[in-house]
Amino acid sequence: MSARAANCPNCGSEVRFSAGSSLVTVCPSCRSAVARRGVNVEAIGKVAELTPTSSPFRIGMDGKPKKGVRPFRIVGRLQLATSAEGGTGRSVWDEWHVVFDDGRSGWLAEAQGSFYLMKPMPTPEGVPELERLAPGQRLDIKPYGVFAVAERRAAQYASAEGELPFDAAPLSIFRYADLSGPEGSFATLDYGADPGVDAFYVGVTVTLEELGIPGLTAWADRQTAAKATALNCPNCGGPLEIRDPKATVRLACVYCGAMLGAGGAGSKSGKFELLERLKNVPFKPSLPIGSAGTLNGHVYVILGAVRKFVNVDGTHYYWTEYLLKDKASEAFHWLAESNGHFTVLKPVPVAAVVAAGRNALYSGRSYKHFTAATATVEAVLGEFYWEVYAGETTTASDYVAPPRMLSQELAGEEVNWTEGVYVPQEDVLKAFALKEPLPPPTGVGANQPWPGSATFPAIRTAWLTLSAVAIALYIFFGIRGPKKIVYEGRQDLTALAALPEDDRVILSEPFQIPATRNIEARIDAPTDNSWVSVEANLIDQATGEVRSFVLGSDYYYGSSGGESWSEGSRSRTLFLSRVPIGTYVLRLQPEFEVGKGPPYFDFRLRCGVPRFYKLFWTLFFLGLGPIFMLISYAVFEGKRWAESDYATTSSDDGGGDSDE
Repeated sequence: MSARAANCPNCGSEVRFSAGSSLVTVCPSCRSAVARRGVNVEAIGKVAELTPTSSPFRIGMDGKPKKGVRPFRIVGRLQLATSAEGGTGRSVWDEWHVVFDDGRSGWLAEAQGSFYLMKPMPTPEGVPELERLAPGQRLDIKPYGVFAVAERRAAQYASAEGELPFDAAPLSIFRYADLSGPEGSFATLDYGADPGVDAFYVGVTVTLEELGIPGLTAWADRQTAAKATALNCPNCGGPLEIRDPKATVRLACVYCGAMLGAGGAGSKSGKFELLERLKNVPFKPSLPIGSAGTLNGHVYVILGAVRKFVNVDGTHYYWTEYLLKDKASEAFHWLAESNGHFTVLKPVPVAAVVAAGRNALYSGRSYKHFTAATATVEAVLGEFYWEVYAGETTTASDYVAPPRMLSQELAGEEVNWTEGVYVPQEDVLKAFALKEPLPPPTGVGANQPWPGSATFPAIRTAWLTLSAVAIALYIFFGIRGPKKIVYEGRQDLTALAALPEDDRVILSEPFQIPATRNIEARIDAPTDNSWVSVEANLIDQATGEVRSFVLGSDYYYGSSGGESWSEGSRSRTLFLSRVPIGTYVLRLQPEFEVGKGPPYFDFRLRCGVPRFYKLFWTLFFLGLGPIFMLISYAVFEGKRWAESDYATTSSDDGGGDSDE
């Protein structure tokens, strides 16, 4: 890039415009904003001193991104400031003006530990005015895709250094809407004084490693260097160790709870001033602020703790949220604690979540709505990157897919989504090397996994395998078995009717039962409003053992009141279990109504007929384990959802620590 030099109209020092896209440069001597007007330059206002921030970037750094983005150089820095609702100070963040090797300009923005590389794009048509946008609203911006409004706000041009691609006076107000787009993309709609869109930027979220900027100072090193500055609480005098000093805009003393602000309202000194005095620490967090630990593969430092509550039917339910700093990525995450249950949460793009009715979809996983309420900050301890204060409220909604949770927070003109995973209490104890045990968890956590979830798949697999084996054996030995007829005969009742009742006996010829198996006995008779009952004796010729049973056939029918009816059955079957192999004879003694009985009956014995009830009971006993586990699961889920907005009965456990 060729540089154009000029003299500052205010002090005469040399100022330079190194990029063709640069319209303003900040004089390094007198901090005047110098704008170029054709071949001339003009001072358009004084730029305030920069507020110290935790940014790792510096003007002059070169980047060689790894995501197919062109190489770039950082040529300027814009510092923006805005105040939160109810706050007494202001939040400050940096956006870096970059020039790509093709001469086009863009922005490297950073917010809440995340980094975005953005390029200007043609202004889209049909975009609503800023006042008509709402957090969470989806916009179809062709040809870039569907975006969701993450935030709409006005910010002040607070300070700058180097070169900027726009001609605006210091302390100007910028109105904008940040958008979350498909596949992790990010966009900004810049609005001017008129209702229309002035500029449109589209980019992607990037990590420090992906930017390919050599010589970046890691957060841990910046943190160590910043510890040289000592700070004592102006309220109680206690020593305060600030772990992320240049990102912190709120600091709550861990000894007395006094609230400190980064310089107070409107200050750019970077010093902390007393905002609110407290006599006692408002609460004692379970995890010590400042401790470091590894959870889910991330090395975290606990920067602060927020105690929140929701009010349900006059009862407060409390929980604690710990602000975590990821040492590697510098991103801010959260560790939520409720009733001894812990969940690690990280931000997710607003556009990546689709919520409709009682369900929300994120990353291919469906979540069920659990609760929605107004969450209120009761107290804070430690340091925070935004203007947190007691009494701050947000509309919070939780969706669960145990062990995961998806949470939405809507505050004023901003919406945020976080997604997290349940962390066993023992993992938290180990990660932060706590010397004292934590109180045991109570109740069922909103996204606590069912304790049997780890073993149930193995048990289910074992049950399915054994059941398949049982069915295969049943088919092989039962259905494919011999089912041999060992006796079959038709008996003439007309001839027997002429004999005295005691002489009506039929004795079969000897027959063989070839295997020790069950015997199916069956009778069939053409009963027609009649009946026949046969007393049968199966006699083992070798031992004389007798097995006696009775089989009958009866069938009646007619009509009554114009409707037909019938009852009984012409065929009946019974089983004799495990009849030993051997030679047998069958003695039959029928009873029937002479003159009305059927003319004959058929009698048959089959050996080795499969019985389904055996398979049924085998499968039943095999399934007792899974059945008991499913009952356990149902009870567990009942306790979980008893704490939701969809509980059918009241519970005393509460969604958090309760206080009447």
